[in-house]
Amino acid sequence: IDYLRKYCVSKGESPSFVFSDICSGMNENRKSLSEMIDMVIKGKVKKIIISHKDRLTRFGFGYIETICNKFGTVIEVVNLEDEKSFQDELTEDLIAIVHHFSMKFYGKRKNSCKDIERNLKNFQNLEDK
Repeated sequence: IDYLRKYCVSKGESPSFVFSDICSGMNENRKSLSEMIDMVIKGKVKKIIISHKDRLTRFGFGYIETICNKFGTVIEVVNLEDEKSFQDELTEDLIAIVHHFSMKFYGKRKNSCKDIERNLKNFQNLEDK
């Protein structure tokens, strides 16, 4: 965020909004991303500046860019690193997919354990009565 603020200032621009989510780029339920898209649709955002495409979304960048363009918003990508090779991007995408689904799996398993624990406590309370 600091780098992008400095980048804007160096170009004589002043960011009006900063949208930031701390979660996976594969997560579709990102509060700040939703707020940003709502503001784009309402015509309140003229330019979005991001450090790299995958900082906005892991997949579907083209869709978001098309939506933004239809509402007069430009997305400017400021690469903080050299362009990645196709193989590097593919590898990162595959790792992201595996990570995303493994976290979903472990989350469900954790919830199942909580349900079992809750049921045991309820059963224990019934026996105590």
